[in-house]
Amino acid sequence: METADTICAISTPPGEGGIGIIRMSGHLAHSVLKDIFVPKKKRKTFLSRRLYLGNIVDPKNNKNIDEVFVVFMGAPHTYTKEDIVEVYAHGGYATQKNILNLMMEHGARLAEPGEFTKRAFLNGRIDLIQAESVLDIIQSETDEELQNAIGHLSGRLSEKLNLIKLNIKKAVVEVEALIDFPEEDIDVDIKNIFPMLKQTKHLIKKLINSYYEGKAVKQGFEVLILGKPNVGKSSLLNALILKEKAIVTPIPGTTRDLVEDSIHIKGIKIKIIDTAGLRNPIDIVESAGIEKTRQRIPDADLVIWLLDNSSQFTNEDKNIYKRIISKRKIVAVNKIDLPQRLDTHELSSRCLDWNEISILKDVGLEQLKDNIYEKLMEKGMKSPGAFITNERHRNALKMSLEEIEEATRLIKIDMPLEVIAYALNNALFYLGEITGETCPDDILDEIFQRFCIGK
Repeated sequence: METADTICAISTPPGEGGIGIIRMSGHLAHSVLKDIFVPKKKRKTFLSRRLYLGNIVDPKNNKNIDEVFVVFMGAPHTYTKEDIVEVYAHGGYATQKNILNLMMEHGARLAEPGEFTKRAFLNGRIDLIQAESVLDIIQSETDEELQNAIGHLSGRLSEKLNLIKLNIKKAVVEVEALIDFPEEDIDVDIKNIFPMLKQTKHLIKKLINSYYEGKAVKQGFEVLILGKPNVGKSSLLNALILKEKAIVTPIPGTTRDLVEDSIHIKGIKIKIIDTAGLRNPIDIVESAGIEKTRQRIPDADLVIWLLDNSSQFTNEDKNIYKRIISKRKIVAVNKIDLPQRLDTHELSSRCLDWNEISILKDVGLEQLKDNIYEKLMEKGMKSPGAFITNERHRNALKMSLEEIEEATRLIKIDMPLEVIAYALNNALFYLGEITGETCPDDILDEIFQRFCIGK
């Protein structure tokens, strides 16, 4: 990407609004501003970090475009480490478009998606983790997600990775010292780096294991509601999300497809999915819905197995249990407002606890929500100070861990020092993919293309 040119973009969402922000970054930013902005008080230059009132005027015809505030921020103490201009105009589309067009007529070009943040990364103001966290902040839906993204932007995760990289670099130095001076009297025993590598592996594993908790914060969990027809699965979905999303009728088999919506429980995003009742299908449409349900079971983070208090335990219930026996699950017995016909010994004999609820009478649903949260977070993991929320980061950490474990194995079997150093340098390479030092250009492009234009 060319960074010698000056870029511009509208940084506020499209549509009508009180204020629209148009941003420029690059060495021409100040001169373009002088060309198109007429301040209320005449001046030859604009001081950095001062807010000026005036008008954007088209020099070709002296046409007034809008009354605005502008601010000039001089490099290198800016978001991109380049000169930046921001224009605070009225929020109409025509106004913002005309100002943007003027900027381009006077030397700037339209920015690519995420190009301001990409320049901040390329110019060394932030690393790649911090750049990705900018997008996470924009897309945050919960306070927990926002706070984790802010922590990444502040460098909390980068600091941990830098500590890990420092340990590996120390190990590399010791190995390469023996390679470069094999005949010198250097008091270095290659096996002395074992404790260092052990500590490094522990730190990496801790971060990898935080991905489950990080996934809860950023992506949310997937919870399937399973049960035979007419036990109240669609009613439970509607009760949890507090709206009529799924069709509810007394006719068994009403739900033929997956119906889903999201809720937040204690700051955690949870996708609740209503499914077709599991039984022998009566037609091809129901068969397709049941097959979709079966395909989603393996990837679900939690299953709510819904039973009917007013119905006997059947072979259909037994078959459902067989499918979810190894899954993380909650058993919920619905319709406790009706006379009991369900033999709960069938649950006790399988060492299962259950939640008693009545969706119709709104009984037990808050407790069920608490149990959903506790079950999803039952690993009880504590944040290592920063969650891994990005699968790319997790995969790179796994690759780095494999290389460190390989280096440890090579040392134990007295392999050549060059091979050991190669494994350790590979470990550093994979960590560099996370922070950006060794990340391929195509991956960088893919990351920044996810940003909106103007950020």
